[in-house]
Amino acid sequence: MFKFALKNMAIKKIQIILVVLSVVISAGVAILAYNIASQIDDGISSNAGYYSLIVGPAGSNTDLAMNSMYFTGNPTETIPYSYMDTLYKDTNVRRVIPLAIGGGTYKNQYKVVGTSADLLANKGFDSGNAFDDSTDCQVVVGYTVAQRNNLSVGDKIKIGHGTDAHGQDLEVVGILEQSYSSYDTVVFTQVKTLWHLHENEGEEHHDHNVYAFLINTNNLTGASTLIRKLNNTVIVDEESGTTYPIQAIEPMSIMRGVLDDLGDTKYITLVLCAIILAMNILVISIITLLNMYNSKKEISLMRLIGISMKKINLLYIIQNSIIGIISTLLAFGASRLCLLLMSGFAQKMGVVLNYGKFYPLEFVILLGVFIITVLPTIICTYSMARKDSLEQ
Repeated sequence: MFKFALKNMAIKKIQIILVVLSVVISAGVAILAYNIASQIDDGISSNAGYYSLIVGPAGSNTDLAMNSMYFTGNPTETIPYSYMDTLYKDTNVRRVIPLAIGGGTYKNQYKVVGTSADLLANKGFDSGNAFDDSTDCQVVVGYTVAQRNNLSVGDKIKIGHGTDAHGQDLEVVGILEQSYSSYDTVVFTQVKTLWHLHENEGEEHHDHNVYAFLINTNNLTGASTLIRKLNNTVIVDEESGTTYPIQAIEPMSIMRGVLDDLGDTKYITLVLCAIILAMNILVISIITLLNMYNSKKEISLMRLIGISMKKINLLYIIQNSIIGIISTLLAFGASRLCLLLMSGFAQKMGVVLNYGKFYPLEFVILLGVFIITVLPTIICTYSMARKDSLEQ
């Protein structure tokens, strides 16, 4: 029966190809959209809770949160590095982590972030360790950076602006383990290393500034107090007299708003996918009805040579089950290929897509699509079996 089903499928290649394409497109789009939305959701949630508040230049609080936690964009506004001493004088503050973003790239592709070793304190290492804050010219590279550039602990790299790489060699002292986050595609170094880079490029009066401070407080009350105290204030550089308007934000609160927007987008995407799946049901049903109509003579001949309607039903159910299995597997494979191809684009926005990560609902969607593929055949064959002409 199985071999006969395969032979029958070979005769009806065009109809089968239409069904397969319909399933692959509808199911592939559905699980791809759900997977990407879920991974972005997980990525945002995983980092937002690490810090009590972020202090940075006045402006968009969402940009400040995204740039500071996911290293997106190239900020132009800065605040004095020396302000960190003022922050530490507040009794609510437990730890302050500086961030200097936009100070250079590695191979004009990977962002370089100046910071302190505290930023990497909760990260696992594939090899090596965090850099030493008391020295300079050391780097810790993300897992993806190391893999794509064949870097090992002890290697030397140069960083620069655009396609240029200037200054002395920087030693790779650590490689982060793979986390499927923005940390995989970033090079981390001491803040003073970036200052030296600017000085080596001829910026004699380069300001010793940073983009933001990530702050951990002793408790939630302390965080709220500090946000009210610092938000919408102005720092005055005593040496230059330059003023720096600042803002203080609670990252988890900002990210909740982003997640709410993402949730709406995710809902709209899933509704569109449901519409595509509904159209898929219609297409498969029409193709199945046409196949069954064109198979009337074939079924009549099988009935004449003594094949029971029960076996004929089984034949067509096996045939469409094979089509359903192949289609859903191709849909799953296509979604993973799309994730792989999209990872480079997503990386530029600070999002790392793991094409090997999947969610239970994806399999529920695929199972539903498989049932949709087979169900019209079961209904049609059962209906035909009830007709007297086929029962005689």
